[in-house]
Amino acid sequence: MPDFPTLLSPITLGGCEIRNRVCLTGHGTGMPTDGTPNDQMIDYYEERAKGEVGLIMLGSQQVHPSSPGITGLLCNYDDAIIPGLSRLATRVQQHGTKVFGYLSHMGFATSARPVPLWSASADYEAKYGEVAHEMTVQEIAEVVTAHADAAARCVEAGLDGIEVHCGHGLLVQQFLSPLTNHRTDAYGGSEENRSRFAAEILSAVRRRIGPDVPLGIRCSGDELVPGGLTGVDMARIVPRLVAAGALDYVDVSAGTDGNLVSNMLHEPPMGLPPGPFRSLSRQLKESLDIPVIHGTRIHTAEFAEDMLARGDADMAGFARALIADPYLPRKAREGAAGRITPCIACEQACFGRLYRGRAISCIGTPATGREARMAAPSLAQARRRVIVVGAGPAGLEAGLVAARRGHDVTVLDAAEVPGGMLDLARRPVGRSEWSRLIEHKVEELKATGGTLHLGRRADAEGLAKAGADHVILASGARPRAWKLPGASENTVLSLEEAVRDWSEGGDRIGRRVLIADEMNRAPGLALALSLARSGHEVSLSTPAFHAGQNLEIQNLTYFQRECLTAGVTFFPTVVPIRMEGDEVVLHNLMTRTETMRLASDTVVAVVPGLPDTHLGSALTEAGISNRTIGDAYAPRDAEAAILEGHEAGLAS
Repeated sequence: MPDFPTLLSPITLGGCEIRNRVCLTGHGTGMPTDGTPNDQMIDYYEERAKGEVGLIMLGSQQVHPSSPGITGLLCNYDDAIIPGLSRLATRVQQHGTKVFGYLSHMGFATSARPVPLWSASADYEAKYGEVAHEMTVQEIAEVVTAHADAAARCVEAGLDGIEVHCGHGLLVQQFLSPLTNHRTDAYGGSEENRSRFAAEILSAVRRRIGPDVPLGIRCSGDELVPGGLTGVDMARIVPRLVAAGALDYVDVSAGTDGNLVSNMLHEPPMGLPPGPFRSLSRQLKESLDIPVIHGTRIHTAEFAEDMLARGDADMAGFARALIADPYLPRKAREGAAGRITPCIACEQACFGRLYRGRAISCIGTPATGREARMAAPSLAQARRRVIVVGAGPAGLEAGLVAARRGHDVTVLDAAEVPGGMLDLARRPVGRSEWSRLIEHKVEELKATGGTLHLGRRADAEGLAKAGADHVILASGARPRAWKLPGASENTVLSLEEAVRDWSEGGDRIGRRVLIADEMNRAPGLALALSLARSGHEVSLSTPAFHAGQNLEIQNLTYFQRECLTAGVTFFPTVVPIRMEGDEVVLHNLMTRTETMRLASDTVVAVVPGLPDTHLGSALTEAGISNRTIGDAYAPRDAEAAILEGHEAGLAS
């Protein structure tokens, strides 16, 4: 009896039999450069097919020039996309995976200056704030036809089915929702009228592709916005759409990208629970007689099996979990679920890279998006004695990859526990999932033949005596001095000191805390939230325009919401310059004036460390081959550290 009897059982959508119930749901990859599939994108999807994913939904294809693919999206406006789709289909299908096209129009859920945006009404959304052009009846008909044309190109290219995006606040949902549709003609007003645009699209697509090609929709089971569409509404609307397009399945998610909190809730970052909308899927499933796919942070094979076995859905939609490990279904089938690289919902290299205009990757799996050069490390021509100094994210990854290449690998760390800065990152409220990544890397290092020694401080003489052929230095950063004139020694704490004191039940942190955050990422905000929830009176100052300015939108929204709810006070564009008595004097960087005084018992300095290269110099002088990576080279984040560790392991 397999460990995952439901998840790994076949399913049929329309006339298309799929080998298991693992679906890679549609998501942006940031990989296309001209609107068509390129080698990087094809490699990405093929790797997941090799991992035995049952069904791949491609990233959404924009069906009309009024929805330009400005962030590495596919553009299905004309026949130029067919050759690339055909190559992609062939590469994916040869491994037994089915692949569906995913058709979309952004409406006003984008920014395309100076291209005007089209929508149901002259509305706008919080993220971009561009007012849309209210589509005419003729333009509506044009977009309906564009969907049918795009679907026909997908079929001509050899894709196995079609999904039409009717959710997440994009154009079709902009017509469906009373929040964004203020029309008074046949496409607005009543629920039936607001559903007309979607119904016409689905009817046109079905006529064009015929009865035998599987057709489904992705929809939001609830907009997650006051006054928006609810689960009860969608239980009435979706059956109408199923009938209009003779649909073969429905892919249920939730939320709208047009509202910051809703956007964050339907793409849950670390700190929020997995699978939050299973009940919505079940509610909609009860109103339908066709299969339902559901995906919103279905983060493990075990979670997916439970969801399917309980009847919440018929197929499990994964995105980030398969970005993290393309071999999740194969490992589940082979009884190796414990070796699946975990998605911890940090969002640093998937959403984070996408928001920086780059192709997606994964902090735990740097080969994602780099499949051509990283997916399968080759065995080294000669086995070497490789010693890695530092068991943080960079060092663990370097040791693991070097061991996979066949080297004799030892990882040393002066600390008594592995993880380096990730051991610090896992401690605050809502950040414990970092532990899953640390534990995974440690177990994989051991399973691959590497050795981990903790509580061992390294020096050049000892490394030479150990017979190191090559040393990878991943020993982290050293502290950066931060002074606050007038403050007593016990008043100012570093981030590390404060986090350790809070997490270990210390007494160094006073009731009134000012966090001086010069990094504007998760660490300072996570500490602020932890202290506020513990009863401290917390303020956070930042030289940036707002706290968390360097975070991608989901984590930024999460921390802003949670911190404000917990009572944290934010002071943007100000920095502490001195302390007088128990008051910190704050200086505004915009006005260049002293703007306020803040009573504080403790000040926590959140500043980056400094690179620590002393051991590298000593090894070079001793003639020992070495490479410095991660924070020891230049203090950055976990994504950079693990990527450099992977590259160092490949080069060892």
